[in-house]
Amino acid sequence: MNISPAPRKRGRPKKSEAPALSIEQLLDASADIFARDGYDGVSLRKLQDELNVSYTFFHHYFSSKEQLWQAVVDRLCGATTAKVLEALQHIDDDHNELDALKEGIAVYIRSAFEHPALYHICQQESLREGPRLSYIHKHYFEPAWQLISDMVAKVDDVGIIKDIPIETLFFVVQSATAPVVQLPFYQRLTGKTQLDPEFVETHIQQSIDLLFHGWHK
Repeated sequence: MNISPAPRKRGRPKKSEAPALSIEQLLDASADIFARDGYDGVSLRKLQDELNVSYTFFHHYFSSKEQLWQAVVDRLCGATTAKVLEALQHIDDDHNELDALKEGIAVYIRSAFEHPALYHICQQESLREGPRLSYIHKHYFEPAWQLISDMVAKVDDVGIIKDIPIETLFFVVQSATAPVVQLPFYQRLTGKTQLDPEFVETHIQQSIDLLFHGWHK
């Protein structure tokens, strides 16, 4: 006897029927929502409804919104910090500290275009003191900051660069992420609706060139 499958029901599936997200998909989707609405604008109930997942599924991984937020930051910041540190430590006979600094900066700026949600989250938390800013700073900025400070000091000692505070260097680099972090404003300024990959790479290299060689010819 030929049995036809039951007809598919119209409309959104029930949470119990919806396909389960992987933990990576859950974190990436949650990152976008945290970036859009801010920590205080997000609740576990809101995430469950928007992602169409059940209470049981969500709480299988996370017991609180704070725990979820930390997991989101760990996933995105962890990957970026590891890449930056790897670039900074790439020093050999053909690649000195200045080359490593340039590559580390390029990795940092590029990651903003690859993971804009991360930079929105960090920007939100940098506006006020609190435990979430402390978490980001302790786990992901302190390790790279000390290494960069030592490298800048070493390059400065041999007279390759000007004696400029490292925090000034950081905020100049940070400004290079503006086209993606402030995308609506960039779109208004340029009339462009999206960021072309070719523009992104050109922007990164020109930002580094401007930082290390200045504007004048």
